[in-house]
Amino acid sequence: MKSKKVVILGGGFAGVLIAKKLEKKLRNKNIDITLIDKNPFHTMLTELHEVAACRVDESSIRIDFKKIFAGRNVNVVQDNIVSADYEANTLVGQQGSYTYDYLVVATGCKPAFWGVDGAKENSFTLWSYDDAVRLREHILNMFRSASKELDPKAKASMLNFYIIGGGFTGVEMAGELAEFVPSVCEKFSIDPKMVRMTLVDILDKVMPFMPEKAINKAVKRLEKTGVTLSLKTNVVGVGKHEITLSKEGKTISDSTHTVMWVAGTEGSEFAMRADALGIAENSRGRVQTDKHLRSLTQPNVYIAGDNMYFIPEGKDRPVPQMVENCEACAPVIANNIIAELNGKEPTVAYKPAFHGEMVCIGGRYGVANVGTANKKFALPSFLAMFSKHFINIIYFLQILGWHKVFSYMKHEFFTIRDRRSFVGGHFSNRTPVFFIVPLRMFLGTYFLYFAYRRFATGWLTSPQLRNVYYNVAEQFRPPLHELCILNQLRFSIFIMNDTMHMWLQTTPVSWFLQNVVFASCQSEMFFQFLIVGFELLVGLALIAGLFTSLASLGAIFVGGLNLITVGLSIYHVWVPFAGIAFLFTGGKVLSLDYYVMPWLAKRWRNIPFIKKWYLYND
Repeated sequence: MKSKKVVILGGGFAGVLIAKKLEKKLRNKNIDITLIDKNPFHTMLTELHEVAACRVDESSIRIDFKKIFAGRNVNVVQDNIVSADYEANTLVGQQGSYTYDYLVVATGCKPAFWGVDGAKENSFTLWSYDDAVRLREHILNMFRSASKELDPKAKASMLNFYIIGGGFTGVEMAGELAEFVPSVCEKFSIDPKMVRMTLVDILDKVMPFMPEKAINKAVKRLEKTGVTLSLKTNVVGVGKHEITLSKEGKTISDSTHTVMWVAGTEGSEFAMRADALGIAENSRGRVQTDKHLRSLTQPNVYIAGDNMYFIPEGKDRPVPQMVENCEACAPVIANNIIAELNGKEPTVAYKPAFHGEMVCIGGRYGVANVGTANKKFALPSFLAMFSKHFINIIYFLQILGWHKVFSYMKHEFFTIRDRRSFVGGHFSNRTPVFFIVPLRMFLGTYFLYFAYRRFATGWLTSPQLRNVYYNVAEQFRPPLHELCILNQLRFSIFIMNDTMHMWLQTTPVSWFLQNVVFASCQSEMFFQFLIVGFELLVGLALIAGLFTSLASLGAIFVGGLNLITVGLSIYHVWVPFAGIAFLFTGGKVLSLDYYVMPWLAKRWRNIPFIKKWYLYND
């Protein structure tokens, strides 16, 4: 039987989620799923400003399709589709032709220049991975060149930045750039007062989709960080080193080397040519759909994400072009295609319920208006930023699991510089890790010492574990007449351990000790051998720096085991906390892990099961 073919055109938010949902439900069935994109990677378009203003590395917004679909029956093709024959169900690209039974158009948008003279040729857009990298390099080069420039006018022009467009992207880019200015000025010995940042919009307010309270908070934040707002201002032209504006009937020209154009979008090149799909009037390239998100003219073509023009029942406006719409439409399209593949009519209607908007103004501050369709409320800045990161993590769990979540947290929190995070630099690993090597060595020696002491006192020749369990608490009872601070602390720990010991008599731990560990001399000796061997291995591993994370977990385990059995002495309470300190950094320097872990990681992540479930880190 000939297999049915589903082609998804575009690897953005909607395209990736639809492909994953289809593959999961159609696995082991005679269905070919193909995703076509001009890039070999998925791009986090909502994070482009972070790369452009040097907050995070470019790798943080790029996710390889090979990793997303590893071990899954999705054929990823890198090609640029130039035309489509909807009667013959065929797409034609620069690399080949592709037939389909069902097509999903998820090609997204591109910047709209509104006929402004020179805007396309002379401004910097922010709508792709390449845009973000190019803008980042340009901004850095402007500061680098300005630091050496002797002509005051030329220097001022290099440090004059215009952001055109007061929507989501414009406000976020302005806030990110303003946050970056102090650190980059310090790096190149430039007075921050020389930098000018202007946000321009033709409307009388920024972010008109937000309530007034949120708008006012955003405006105050922008102005506080040095951004000038020029509202009710029209851009007349953009030259190579000049911008011309019109405001209140006056024409103004200003010298600048940087104009960032984020003043709206229109359909992708493919969508703008897709007249046969039924482009809605005055929609700037959006395709009109039915309630099942099918093209009105081509029922085997589904329209997803930013490409769709759909007005939900009871609404007077089409769904917004935002990430939540892309995510919400994915299960609808996937379920309807599956129904058609099974010979049924699509039954799932698109009834989106959007939960609001969130805008970050740099890495430290955000505004949000969230809730239900009928009731929304503003969030404080900290909660707004927390929500933004939480939503991103939920998305990453869907497309790349643990691998991308850890990578995202690393870029956003653990390696962040200049405190450009809503939690500041509190989680950033700014301390050189070689300073903890002596403590790692000491902890390893501690375990070796106790392994040796147990060996020397006959743990490998006679049962002694029962005596430790019943008598150890008395060893830590301090003389009550000694009132020094140390003994007061020791006495407090004794009371805690004694209480713990009494409580354990009625728990499964006590049952396990009595009926398994102390069931016979042979079992007691077995556990004594196990304890000595475990301490020996942990000690050697920590000293050598081999499998340090596992050895650190071992130290934490020993501390926890002691706590629930014999209690923790004041002399040993530090052990599990030292283990926590080495979990992720202990094996970075002066260790065998420096050589062994990269070798193992390379082989581990190539195992099919590991690739499929993303159980690895880069």
